[in-house]
Amino acid sequence: MYRLLINGKLLLAILLVLFVYIYFSYITKHELQEIVTTSIQAEATTSREPTRVPTQRKFGVFDHECKIPRIDPFSADVMAIFKPPKLKDCVDQPDLFTVRYDKLLNQYILRFNKPLFMELFPNVLDYACVFYQIVSGPREPPSWNKDLPVACRDWIVPRHISGIVVECHEIGNRSRILQRDAFPLVQYPVGRNEKNDEERSRINPSVIMLGIDSMSQMNFQRTMPLTAQFVRQLGWYEMLGYNTVSNKVVEGMLSLLSGKFGQQWQPYCDVRRPGCLDALTYLWNHFHNSGYLTAFAEDSPTLNFTRKPVDYYLYPILEAFRQIMEGVKRVKDDYCLGRKQSFRYVLESCLQVVQRFMHETQKPLFGLFWTKSFSHEDFSAAARVDEDFVKYLELYREHGLFKKAVVILFSLHGQRKGPLMKLASGFLEERLPMLHIYLPPWYRKQYPEIAHALDVNRRRLCSTTDLHLTIKDLLLHAHPNLDFEIVCRSCMSLLYVVPRNRSCAQASIAGQFCACRPCARVPESELVQLWAKIIVFRINQYLYGKNHVRQCHHLQLERLLTVDHEEIYNVEGQMVEPVDGTERYQIKFITQPKAVFLGNIFISNKYNFIDVPQQQILRLDAHGRCLDESVAHNLCVCRSSL
Repeated sequence: MYRLLINGKLLLAILLVLFVYIYFSYITKHELQEIVTTSIQAEATTSREPTRVPTQRKFGVFDHECKIPRIDPFSADVMAIFKPPKLKDCVDQPDLFTVRYDKLLNQYILRFNKPLFMELFPNVLDYACVFYQIVSGPREPPSWNKDLPVACRDWIVPRHISGIVVECHEIGNRSRILQRDAFPLVQYPVGRNEKNDEERSRINPSVIMLGIDSMSQMNFQRTMPLTAQFVRQLGWYEMLGYNTVSNKVVEGMLSLLSGKFGQQWQPYCDVRRPGCLDALTYLWNHFHNSGYLTAFAEDSPTLNFTRKPVDYYLYPILEAFRQIMEGVKRVKDDYCLGRKQSFRYVLESCLQVVQRFMHETQKPLFGLFWTKSFSHEDFSAAARVDEDFVKYLELYREHGLFKKAVVILFSLHGQRKGPLMKLASGFLEERLPMLHIYLPPWYRKQYPEIAHALDVNRRRLCSTTDLHLTIKDLLLHAHPNLDFEIVCRSCMSLLYVVPRNRSCAQASIAGQFCACRPCARVPESELVQLWAKIIVFRINQYLYGKNHVRQCHHLQLERLLTVDHEEIYNVEGQMVEPVDGTERYQIKFITQPKAVFLGNIFISNKYNFIDVPQQQILRLDAHGRCLDESVAHNLCVCRSSL
């Protein structure tokens, strides 16, 4: 194990670097001089570590194996950069067209407001209105018929249509579009057994999942206080120990839906290749096989399906809307789609599903409704939709959602970039997504042990894969004879009490995402730059020692991404010095040639050494393989891949 002596005896450190250079002959003169120069500058200008301040903390999880602090969402450093944006409107005029549902006909009716048209366009005498009807088959992607004329009166929409785009333009000047609007439609299903559906809905809880991308527990309280207040009502349970399993939304979504980790599906499935994801088994498949109607809606693409995976699949319809209204070329900003914010299509789709199959006709339902367009890029941006999000929750309540369904409001990870990541709380903001689970009154009464388990588990460590098992267990309670594939033996359903002293390894949470060893983000400095260069040097030294120079590039530090300092707490929750005097830092950085690494570096003041174990240097970016040895493969930037 490579150890570099440090403290006031800087000469020993320089001599050791020289010794390693002579022994391995694998570090350039420029690189060596840079490390030595940085060492001298850092020793002269920077203290070796942050000063510990004895602090009493509140914790979401606090046991022998796991301690996760509760961070103040409104701390001064966060509020200094929190700038809630105003709600961005996509249009500045009222709607000419509206859609309503006729319960007697079980069909939608498109209405044109002619008096409003005359008011908005008094000088337009000759105009025409046309529509595009979008048809989505059981397997095929949506297709549409163009330029079908629509009369300026109510039009009963046929049941085979999954969506419509309607526009009015000036006759003689087709390029002058007076108004264009789009409507996805949840059509009543054909061939369902109404009696069986009603019987299933009495014993099988419907499950509705509402997801918000890149939303941590803290940022949820900060940016969406009205929604946060809504989920504090009776029946809701907030999982304070919910820990991400990946900071990549695709990997997190697949862990949630399939229960499988990246290493289980990546060898045979490249998510960038169309069709590979169609072969996996997802939560909605289990619910479909148990007689449920299924729905999946998202406003920005996450999973690349080529076949229709559920009964109601929204995104291809939204993509058809984009092609009709904006052309084939994809726009960068997904916030608006036509006259509406993109997230409204998702929440409206959920509202239609709830209206059709909970309020009007009893049918068991599983639906996942995922929004990304307002929360992914800017940590403050969710503040502008908070009021509207709560309005939709209130509409869902009016239509009986919270009387009949288990509702899950969740995210998969927190923010991964931006100004929030530079704050001391950035480490936990990234690793602690929000998770709120609601049980309807009848379910709490019928299964009091489940309500008790969720109450206890509020302060127990859990993961996305635990949530996967929890949703499966909702089916098992109604169908105890179901047999599911075991994809994670150490994961646990939250419908049972999770034991105390659970480690991240037992929850199948990889070390780089584990919040149980809490860290505080520290600012960059010349000394930290030196530590990152030592980690890079350690990578080069290891690969040279294994004789992999021909296969692997020699690396140099390009820039730091994050630096996190581990905090140690005693049984009273006070921050204390490590018993052995060794401080641990996690440093995430980019090298040249391009690669992203996370390295652990251990600093001991007591024994005056730096320890950089190569087993704790992780490669974070996707990369090819040119070596068989697992450690070397993890560290190697293959020459053949560039």
